[in-house]
Amino acid sequence: MILITKQDNTIDLAWERLYNRLEQDNLLPQKEIPARHAVFRSIGFRWAASIAILCVCLLTVLLLKQLMKPAVLDLLVLHNEMNAPILATTLEDGSVVYLSEQASIYYPEHFQEDKRAVTLVGNAFFEVSKQHEQPFVIDTKVAEIEVLGTFFEVKSSDQSSFLLSVRNGEVKVTLKKNNQMMYVKTGETALLESGSLKLFKTDLQQFENCFNKICFKDQKLADIARIINQNSNLIPIEVAAEQGNRRLNFNYSGETPQEVAQLICMALNLNYFQYQNSIYITK
Repeated sequence: MILITKQDNTIDLAWERLYNRLEQDNLLPQKEIPARHAVFRSIGFRWAASIAILCVCLLTVLLLKQLMKPAVLDLLVLHNEMNAPILATTLEDGSVVYLSEQASIYYPEHFQEDKRAVTLVGNAFFEVSKQHEQPFVIDTKVAEIEVLGTFFEVKSSDQSSFLLSVRNGEVKVTLKKNNQMMYVKTGETALLESGSLKLFKTDLQQFENCFNKICFKDQKLADIARIINQNSNLIPIEVAAEQGNRRLNFNYSGETPQEVAQLICMALNLNYFQYQNSIYITK
């Protein structure tokens, strides 16, 4: 009996402290309130307080879980207009995407550690930098494409058309509809016919005349020079390291390297000179 009485006194003291706190914070109803001891001795009051504490705990747990969830990657989108030249952009890993007219690409500002994933709508050329531990994955309406490092063309305008041609390297293609998988190598083309992929030999010359006109929007000067050099058989353009990160909108239409250097220097207030077999752009 003595032990039970002590426990009751302890419980009463705890409830009285809770009551005082609620009263100080104006959390008690303003209507006439029964005597304190009657309130916090009542079973209903104790149940209500217990439920309130439980709700607070549950909300805290849910909030912590939400904060611990991995952040959803915000995707950037690049779209090329109708009747526009090829639009080139360089991704975080150094890979280059050449968008044909009315094509779009969705990509993250920073790739995940285990893969480099993008989504393509329409037609595009890809020049993927080699990273064996981080495959490059392209999601289209019809198929998923996985590469490690290569140069190829993808045409995927709608659910019924798909074409992939490889200029160099090897690409794995998997149809979404029936999981048909195919490896496409240099000089080969995978074409969707009657619901399945067919493999054909292709002429690599088809790539040669595709890059006579290239549009660059807010691209680094070093990337612009590198892409123009890759698609020209003329003398290369070299950019000083301290100027390489400067960004520029530029349209390339097959100009000579000297003309390209002159246009860039006029836009960015730089200078260029030719030495041996290269053109150098510097401050």
